[in-house]
Amino acid sequence: MKSILKDSRVEDLKYVAIQGLFLVTFGLASRSKWKEGGVPGHFIDQFGDTWLASLPGDLVIPFYTIAILETFAFAMFILSVFRMEWQKVSDKMYLRLGLILSLFIFVILSYGLRLVGEFGGAANTFFYFGVTLIALYMAEKHQNRDSSPF
Repeated sequence: MKSILKDSRVEDLKYVAIQGLFLVTFGLASRSKWKEGGVPGHFIDQFGDTWLASLPGDLVIPFYTIAILETFAFAMFILSVFRMEWQKVSDKMYLRLGLILSLFIFVILSYGLRLVGEFGGAANTFFYFGVTLIALYMAEKHQNRDSSPF
């Protein structure tokens, strides 16, 4: 008798959870950035004394780089849902692309937090990176298992 946890429908739920977590994370983050209507005061207060403020346009480039990347990551996870990439037979291309992009976003966020001396926040971002890496490993492992000719 096949274990209920080995049932492919139940096994697929882990991908639904991954998609949901990253949709919430990047959906809310990107929404709040676009809702502000410019670089918010707290971002200027936090990074105004760093080398980032010397870039052309002050802190516009760093802020909107993060906003665009988070929005793009959200779009990757939305596409993953619409392509039903939680199913065992899917190739999980957008899920994997979203997770890879997420790794780079967490590197950028961690750098910014370390730059301003917020080491607790940087440590949290390190854990986000690690969990994302585990999720990517799961998606890659699934992909490699399904594409194996043996």
